Amino acid sequence: MVRAPLRLMSLVSAGLATTGLGVYGAQYWDPNDFGVVRIGRAALTVSDCLDRRVIKQFLVDQHYECHIPVFPQIHSRSARHLLDLCCTNRGTFIKVGQHLGAMEYLLPPEYTRTLSVLHSQAPPTPLPDVLRVIREELGKEANEVFERFEETPLGAASLAQVHRAVLKDGQTVAVKVQHPKVQKQSSRDILLMEVLLHIVKKIFPQFEFMWLIEEAKKNIPLELDFLNEGRNAEKLADMVSRFPFLKIPRIHWELSTKRLLVMEYVEGGQVNDREYMERHKIDVNQVSRALGKLYSEMIFVHGFVHCDPHPGNVLVRQSAEIGGPEIILLDHGLYQKLTDTFRLDYCRLWQALIAADMEGIRIYSQRMGAGNLYPLLACMLAFRSWKVVNRGIDRRPATKEEAQEIRRNATAFLPLISQLLASVPRQMLLLLKTNDLLRGIETALHTRTSFNSFLSMSRCCVRALSRHRKSSASSLWSYTHICISESVDLAQLQLYEIFLYAQSTCVGRWLSRLIRWISHTVY
Repeated sequence: MVRAPLRLMSLVSAGLATTGLGVYGAQYWDPNDFGVVRIGRAALTVSDCLDRRVIKQFLVDQHYECHIPVFPQIHSRSARHLLDLCCTNRGTFIKVGQHLGAMEYLLPPEYTRTLSVLHSQAPPTPLPDVLRVIREELGKEANEVFERFEETPLGAASLAQVHRAVLKDGQTVAVKVQHPKVQKQSSRDILLMEVLLHIVKKIFPQFEFMWLIEEAKKNIPLELDFLNEGRNAEKLADMVSRFPFLKIPRIHWELSTKRLLVMEYVEGGQVNDREYMERHKIDVNQVSRALGKLYSEMIFVHGFVHCDPHPGNVLVRQSAEIGGPEIILLDHGLYQKLTDTFRLDYCRLWQALIAADMEGIRIYSQRMGAGNLYPLLACMLAFRSWKVVNRGIDRRPATKEEAQEIRRNATAFLPLISQLLASVPRQMLLLLKTNDLLRGIETALHTRTSFNSFLSMSRCCVRALSRHRKSSASSLWSYTHICISESVDLAQLQLYEIFLYAQSTCVGRWLSRLIRWISHTVY
């Protein structure tokens, strides 16, 4: 069953075994650079993760998708093996591990909990290698460019790390330096992971994970180009300039290259650090509302979406200038450009989800390739049970018990989820990842029961669909009618928001109890 993939893997190993010194040169020599070492370590990890009890369950039981038993200890052990592999092979492995760590809808909690540490605890590159990259990119030593360069990085990620420095003119900057070997290792690592996933698919034919590699092939080269990241940052800053709460650091283009990005240094705490917010008297609900507004605007109105909002890339600080919290958005390497057709269908799908319009959910999910699995797509997008989706996801707050139930059932539906992810447009994959990361932030801030995110989405959907209809209006009357309809819909949402706010106050709660008491007495 696995003979052909193993033969292919052997050929790849032989080709990669010669890459160490030859590819990177003596200055970057490391035993981990040899292809045979990297591929051997990865193959051993995959074999360790394929526990014989799991294999027996998948190969023997013809109805496994209905009642796969959960083996927490097996999942925990396998997740630790994967974490060790990512931290040792680094680079692209960490990037894929981060992606897996965000997939609450796809993987058991043991995996997401273990792999999520990769968002903030990736291994750093030694300082001499960092200084060497700066010299290669700028043609100068670091001390010729910077008055001061801090040795300890502010943070290390999968593809780069960031150091604080001071320019000769006294400006404090953040210097993002690409890990020296990741550029050349990435294509080989992707090939290696592709081979390993082919092996897994041979053992478990029902699983479709190749989309993960397809996304890596497309996105990692873009993320490795820091000039592209700078352009994305400036484009988003221009698009959402109407939001005073958003801060995007300014780029120093004269000191930036494909492997080096120098930007304005902005301080703040990670967006999931509730203790930091309490110390600085930052309202977590305002932070959650601001994130909801920002991402709704990006997704539904502009179709240009920052797709890596993990806590290390979203900082927050109290701003006296705007009289509230300020969101600092970092790492603009990974964006998704939505087509107008997809964006408008996605608007209509979310409107249907919020309104519990089951026919609309079916139509627009199927237009996105979900087929008969449209209930599963609805549940994955909202991270709610199908029962709640039928009632309306804005009618009942999400509970911890419901989230736990969804995670427990994830394993049972894993083959169907894999099938769905292989059939939906590629644009949907990064949106699902983005939704998961934003949900994780809301969970950390304890704001998941808030309806503000639904209100923000509803407003942006109304505006986006109205803008589309206005662009194709055939007469002045038709255009005016669309404008009036848009104003009415937005006014209704404003009234609903006021009603929800009134309900949350002491007077509102008292009036609600009084009305319920009167209704009970009368009837």
